[in-house]
Amino acid sequence: MGTASFATIDLASPSISVVPTISPSTYKHGEDEDSIPVLSLKATLDPNAPGPVTVQSWSTIFNLGLALKRHNFTAQDISRDPSADINLEITKGPKRSGFQRKKGSDDEKFYVTLHPARETAVAEHPLNIVKRTKGDMPIFEAGHRYRLGLSNEGKNIRTWWWGTTDDILDEVDGPPKDVTGIEGCGNIILSMELVTFEVIE
Repeated sequence: MGTASFATIDLASPSISVVPTISPSTYKHGEDEDSIPVLSLKATLDPNAPGPVTVQSWSTIFNLGLALKRHNFTAQDISRDPSADINLEITKGPKRSGFQRKKGSDDEKFYVTLHPARETAVAEHPLNIVKRTKGDMPIFEAGHRYRLGLSNEGKNIRTWWWGTTDDILDEVDGPPKDVTGIEGCGNIILSMELVTFEVIE
């Protein structure tokens, strides 16, 4: 049953806090694929939000496989003094012409509901940036420690609604839902703790 029963038209955009973890926090070049660290994200909607929100996650950091290739995250080599920025963007695509807002569709996984003050696991993906090279040299050097954060682009969620996926997504055999009154107005702003990892000798 839907939950978007409150008046939403004049509500300000809520905020979302994100806690990242990298496990294990070390990586050694030359190890097998199973040794690549995993980046996980847990998100919590502002406890003062009047109800849940559902975000369309394709272009956000919740879609980690794509976000780690775009300009959504920042990386710094903090073993250097001063610390050195590392460019993570290797693509601006792929582009999507549209999404199915329907239960049972291939796109259903890109609709994520968050509830006020409730921590939710939203993403998990291998941190395969550790394997990137420039020429024949690894971008992430052995013996160095690195810090991962959010870029300005990564802090924004542009497409979202008040309510849960039950409010937003069409049923498999049902008519299209009218979500005009619960569409989010303005961007949701994410904040994320910094997280570190190390490439060992």
